[in-house]
Amino acid sequence: MPSQLSIGQRLLLQQKIHVAAGAYAQVGRGVQTHFSSGWSAAIGVAHLLGGLPEAAIRWWAAQPNGHLLLTAGDNAYANSALVDGEILYAVVAVPIDWLVEDETRALAAALCPLDHLLGCGGGDEGWLSDGSGITPRWRRVGEQIAHLFSLGYGSNDASRRDPHVYLADGLALAMTDRQALNVNDPKLERLLAASLLSTGFWHNAR
Repeated sequence: MPSQLSIGQRLLLQQKIHVAAGAYAQVGRGVQTHFSSGWSAAIGVAHLLGGLPEAAIRWWAAQPNGHLLLTAGDNAYANSALVDGEILYAVVAVPIDWLVEDETRALAAALCPLDHLLGCGGGDEGWLSDGSGITPRWRRVGEQIAHLFSLGYGSNDASRRDPHVYLADGLALAMTDRQALNVNDPKLERLLAASLLSTGFWHNAR
């Protein structure tokens, strides 16, 4: 495993990032030129998620639910999925080619389980962006996100229709181009900087 990955990223790679059987063989030549194997693509996802605070990554890796499945198909989210003979819960399918074609889009997709975990642990109740939260402090963050979503500042139609997309897109942009998010949705940028992207908040929100 590459030494440049943090401990949290390594744990996430081991526990939460999976490659669908046969997926790498089905992707285009351009993707295979970029990634030498499905495992290489999984490492690429771990690198993308390195923009989260280390405390957040380690917390995510320690949860029983919330998985990423790299595929050659479409992006989709499932409450449960059979992966390598094991039933996993709160699973997002991320197309491998997105990692080459649009890293921010891939990152937004990969972040969806975190929203679900922070809302209800990956169960059947509300996500963080729905206004829920696994602790009182996270619930207050969720309520603020839900309020900001209602203002209609999402960057595209999908993010204006769906609070899950609104948070995923906003958080991905905050991790890759915070100034752009600040221009488009400054209140969300400030909230994310003080919560999901704050190491101090993660240490105190449990």
